[in-house]
Amino acid sequence: MKQKEMIVMSILVKSVSFDDYRNTQLNEKCANFLQSAEMAKLQESQDHIEKVEALVFERDGLRVAQAIVVYKKSFRVFKKALLLHGPLLDYHSSCWFDREILEALILYLRKKNIATLSIHPYLTNLIRNEKLENIEVDKARDVLEVFETLGFEHSLDSEQSLVVNQMFVKSIESFASSDEILAAFSPSLKRDLKKFTALNVKTEELDEHQLDQFYDILSRTAERKGFSVHPLVYFQNLKKYFGKSAKFMLAYLDCPAYLAYLDENIQSFEAKIQDLKEGPQKKRTKGQIADAEDQLRSYYKRLEQFKSYQIKTDKLPLSAYLFMDYGPEIVSFYGGNDEAYLNFGGAVLLHWEMLKYAKSKSKKHFNFYGTIETEAASSGKGNFNFKRQFGGQLETLVGSFDKTLNPFYDILKKTLGKD
Repeated sequence: MKQKEMIVMSILVKSVSFDDYRNTQLNEKCANFLQSAEMAKLQESQDHIEKVEALVFERDGLRVAQAIVVYKKSFRVFKKALLLHGPLLDYHSSCWFDREILEALILYLRKKNIATLSIHPYLTNLIRNEKLENIEVDKARDVLEVFETLGFEHSLDSEQSLVVNQMFVKSIESFASSDEILAAFSPSLKRDLKKFTALNVKTEELDEHQLDQFYDILSRTAERKGFSVHPLVYFQNLKKYFGKSAKFMLAYLDCPAYLAYLDENIQSFEAKIQDLKEGPQKKRTKGQIADAEDQLRSYYKRLEQFKSYQIKTDKLPLSAYLFMDYGPEIVSFYGGNDEAYLNFGGAVLLHWEMLKYAKSKSKKHFNFYGTIETEAASSGKGNFNFKRQFGGQLETLVGSFDKTLNPFYDILKKTLGKD
């Protein structure tokens, strides 16, 4: 038997090259970019990761599962293995089949002297609607039971500190076109899209030399909201490995066009008011003049506000997001907004543009990804409230499964605390 192969029962575990792994990484329904050869190369470049390995599982010569395994040091002397949104396999096909694959993985890692294993499947367990009402519950119960019989500890990280476990997903495959998607939006969202477009908010894709624009907005958003982000080089490498599949998008205000828009409306309402004052004074004329004057004051106020920004360029960056074009979905992976310019709706237009892009590429769904702040939705705040306006469902994954493979690891952990 080769050094990097191991047979457990009827399952053969093999370590393969990233290029070999890539050939079949989209075969399973649970395919996702965290379990891709491209992400493996990116993770390999990170200092805190010791090694990344591509594994495939074969039965009778057929590849039945695969996984990207990340190895990290723990307590200096131990190693832990992580499967982020993996492994890739046909969940629910057979509980015993799932068990054999996991048993093979456990034995393989024990032979490599790995102390602890952490698995985070890309598998939905709970589905709720936009009102947080349950639609489907315990979808992954059979899979959870397999993990439990193998001695894994189950948990669900509400902070999503290591990997996303709750996401808002919109299915788009039933829509014939992006026009149908738009028609199904709420009246308020359709009004917002029309308004933000009229303000001359525009979108563009950034190339590898412009990622600092994305990172500037992302890092300031992280500081404001209290979450951590990778350094800029992480996103530069991500673009390098994923290429066109990593779409860094920017929403910006076309300043000259916006000023022209304000000027046009100011002139229009000034003329309207003059005409009303000089024309026949009917019962409703006074009200029409008052309404027009309110509108005129609004445009003058916007003009003064814009002047206060003291913008020196023709483009005012508003929002920036990284969207991953991978497999059957588009994922809104990372992003942020300049808090001073939220009223221009950059994030709303960016997500609408990428929804249209997803439909043009015949994607099955649009994934808004990590979703929190569900409690704030009732007051019209939070990222769940932002996402649910597009329609879709809130999906909670099955969670995390941890198993100690070396008993001495638990002894040290109890002595020293968390690693």
